[in-house]
Amino acid sequence: MKYVRHITSVLIIILIAVLAAGTIIEKLHGSEFALAHVYGTWWFVGLWALVAGLMVYMAVKCHMWKRLAVSALHLSILFILLGALLTMLTGQHGRMKLEPNRPNSHFFIQDNGEITKEALPFSLTLDRFEIEKYPDSEMPKDYVSYLQLNDDESHQDAVISMNHILKHKHYRFYQNDYDEQGNSILDVARDPWGIGVTYAGYALLFAALTVILFERRKDFPAVTWSWLGVLIVLMVVLYIRMLTHPLLPVLRSPFFSLHISTIVTAYALLLGIVVVSIIALVKPKDLARMERLKSLSTAMLYPAVALLAIGIFIGAIWANVSWGNYWSWDPKEVWALITLLIYAAPLHEKLWKTFQKPLFFHIYGILAFLSVLITYFGVNMLLGGVHAYN
Repeated sequence: MKYVRHITSVLIIILIAVLAAGTIIEKLHGSEFALAHVYGTWWFVGLWALVAGLMVYMAVKCHMWKRLAVSALHLSILFILLGALLTMLTGQHGRMKLEPNRPNSHFFIQDNGEITKEALPFSLTLDRFEIEKYPDSEMPKDYVSYLQLNDDESHQDAVISMNHILKHKHYRFYQNDYDEQGNSILDVARDPWGIGVTYAGYALLFAALTVILFERRKDFPAVTWSWLGVLIVLMVVLYIRMLTHPLLPVLRSPFFSLHISTIVTAYALLLGIVVVSIIALVKPKDLARMERLKSLSTAMLYPAVALLAIGIFIGAIWANVSWGNYWSWDPKEVWALITLLIYAAPLHEKLWKTFQKPLFFHIYGILAFLSVLITYFGVNMLLGGVHAYN
């Protein structure tokens, strides 16, 4: 078991290093290059599979099935990884252009620089494309395609806009762009297996985290409940902002306020851990004091990691609704995942006993916050990506 822990630790460190390197490679060579040479490679998939396999082995050795919620939590991770693998193996993601009054039953997929043409079992015809604007403003409120769907079984009118997709026969259509000629450009996704398995993992993850937090509610200090109160206030403020202030069309989604407020609250709790750790290191020789402060930090760490995980997967659902792809290996997504992996480690102090030492725990709590700073600020300033508007 000792050697398995060491091997797992090394593999997780390698995984984090590969993820970080992937964001730099994407910045230098583009997302297609990073996907082809890092995220979409067999060795990257194998690395995840190896970590997952060792996780299952350690769970069995530790008799984790005796704790139902913890077992469900780790099982949800396996579901999410399996769903991602199914999406990679069986999913399709492409693009199609709709010209007014011209039926189209094909879309195009770009893979490793090669473009292939794929047929749909039905056709779409664009009636008109409209840009809805805010009152007394030229700022777009929404992009809307009014079209007809025709196949051998039915004929129906349909509407596609930002955050409002069209589903038909396992195909999903998303409003992506338009051109000056009034043509509408749609993203096309087909993922008959991956999304269902992944969403089952999300649901199981949320349920498991809720139960775990409820079981540990008595351990949470007043500061934790205060930050959770901040979450509710942030959600209300963001909803009001969404209703009263002009936003980009893609941001006009209920997932926007949920995603942002959950992530920000998680970061606030992690910042609280940094403050507590700095206070603890002022008198490092006072072991009893450091132990008490470690308990305080641990009590904040549980809801912080839970909220960070929930926030990431709310963002994944939002991306799936808006772009047809719940995970695109965008730099901010990757660094949020890195942050989650880094902060999940101290929660396993029974496996990695070094975290039971207060001095190491507090130093780790300070250094780990560097990943939050990179995720929140560094990605925007240095790496870019689709989250650059944040």
